[in-house]
Amino acid sequence: MAGKQGTFGIEQYRRRQRFWHVVESPYVVHLVLFAAVFFIVSPLVWELLTSLKTQEQVFQLTYLPTDPTLEPYRRALFDRGFWRAVVNSVIVAGASTAIVMVLGMPAGYVFSRFRFPFDNAVFTFVLFTRLFPPIGLVTPYYRIMTFGGLVNTRIGIVMANVYLWLPLVIYIMRNFFITIPTALDEAARVDGCTKVQAFRHIVFPVVLPGFAAGTILTFLYSWREFLFAFTVSADLTSMTIPVATFLFVGDTSIDWPAMAAAAIVALIPSVLVVLFFQRYIVVGLTGGIKG
Repeated sequence: MAGKQGTFGIEQYRRRQRFWHVVESPYVVHLVLFAAVFFIVSPLVWELLTSLKTQEQVFQLTYLPTDPTLEPYRRALFDRGFWRAVVNSVIVAGASTAIVMVLGMPAGYVFSRFRFPFDNAVFTFVLFTRLFPPIGLVTPYYRIMTFGGLVNTRIGIVMANVYLWLPLVIYIMRNFFITIPTALDEAARVDGCTKVQAFRHIVFPVVLPGFAAGTILTFLYSWREFLFAFTVSADLTSMTIPVATFLFVGDTSIDWPAMAAAAIVALIPSVLVVLFFQRYIVVGLTGGIKG
């Protein structure tokens, strides 16, 4: 009986080994990666193809446009004034990123270098503010914006983005600063540097990947933010790209090619940022997790 159990255990072990040998083979790994890439990229390709079609071709059973045209892009950018939303998005994302980084980097440095009463509690509270689901904050946010006269203004959307992404940047920057030995600061002080000079000339160059990661992520998140921008935007004077995309939804029909063209236009900055700065994003997030 024991011999049979031993044989069964060996056979089970061999089957398990064969299974993992197949799973870890290069062919299976490449197949899984290909499936993941196809799953992610196929909607974007479909969006691009749709943006090159006419309204009639959208409802035909054809994958490729029979007569590609850029008319949807002209209609999207100029007939509906979508270009104003592009300008608003650039201003809102740029201003939000600048404010978040100006506030988040010094805050992360303070939390990593200085001890003060209830410092851990304050840092936990900063992170805790992002645990609330955004949808639950829409009503108080709208009331505050109404009271302050900031409805349908870019300033109101910037304030929402600062609230949303400042805790993330503080967390990333704090964890980067923690990985830097305090001996660097002390050596700079011994050489005659002030705290500001030590930070600017010694510490900041070391945490540059974290700064770049925080900047890029804040810009991307602010660029695509929809909920709060939709809450306070009534027309193109403040609408950002995600909100303005709804302009192509009519009472009786939807201009699918123009909407797809607007989505492609909105996607271009994000793709360019990721392509050119992906090294900073990876290095920054990896460093940010260490703390």
